[in-house]
Amino acid sequence: MKHPASLIEAIEQVAPSLRKAERRVADLVLRDIEGMTRISIKAFAAQAEVSEPTVMRFTRRLGCDGFSDFKIRLAQDFAVGRMYIEAERKVQSGDARTTAQRVYQSGVDALATTFSGLDEMLLNTAAATVAQANRIVCLGVGGSSAIMAQEMENRLFRFGLAVSSSADAYKQQMLAAIAEKGDAFLIFSVTGKPQSLVDAAEIATARGASVIAVTLPDSPLAGRSTLLLPLVVPGDEVHFNFPNRTRYGQLLVIDCLSAIVGALKQPASARRLHRIRTSLLALHGHTEAQPIGD
Repeated sequence: MKHPASLIEAIEQVAPSLRKAERRVADLVLRDIEGMTRISIKAFAAQAEVSEPTVMRFTRRLGCDGFSDFKIRLAQDFAVGRMYIEAERKVQSGDARTTAQRVYQSGVDALATTFSGLDEMLLNTAAATVAQANRIVCLGVGGSSAIMAQEMENRLFRFGLAVSSSADAYKQQMLAAIAEKGDAFLIFSVTGKPQSLVDAAEIATARGASVIAVTLPDSPLAGRSTLLLPLVVPGDEVHFNFPNRTRYGQLLVIDCLSAIVGALKQPASARRLHRIRTSLLALHGHTEAQPIGD
């Protein structure tokens, strides 16, 4: 059986349709979710006044392998749910100025933290690797990291570099499989754990390509990269309505990299940017500080 997204919600949904004995099991779980994660099956069955096989049937009905698996998943679900419930209580209701101030400060903190952790030598080495690459592949999955891979492509193509991006796990494997020496992979991940990215990095390095990871140090992805640009932005505030501020740090790294690459590709990069600007005049006419295709 496929695991539901939320075990607690699944119990709430299935409870009304259960027989009397299993309904007592469900009710007892929902009354004390935290306590349920620390109890033995024998003690729990006694409290619910049912047999142990009844408890096992209930857990398997919810797609669990057994009572231990049920408790582990319940504990994980409860921890995540409590994190967002507590965050929700801290959010002030609909005050635009307060919200804007918190978003602004969150971004400032993330930028400051990322900037203080930038290593000049590593940044220059990464930029030189990208500038000299025959082909550049930008990878990311999930939320911000997938968008960052696209943004890196958007920054680099205008210098005339052969660059592509992908957020698709299958395509990432295929791109890594056709990697060659002289290629560069730029991989973005907040946690450094997504398996498709870790696998792609391992395959690409085995093929002789350079893998530059913008991710958490000591993560699986960091361990598979040939060059690590460490990204450590504390996520000590979790709010259901606030984006993860790590993306501000990712953007800083992207803009620094692309700016250095553009300088390294001079004078060709300037000529290409000039041609782009000229071609855009037909769309918007002459302007003074118009971004190059942004």
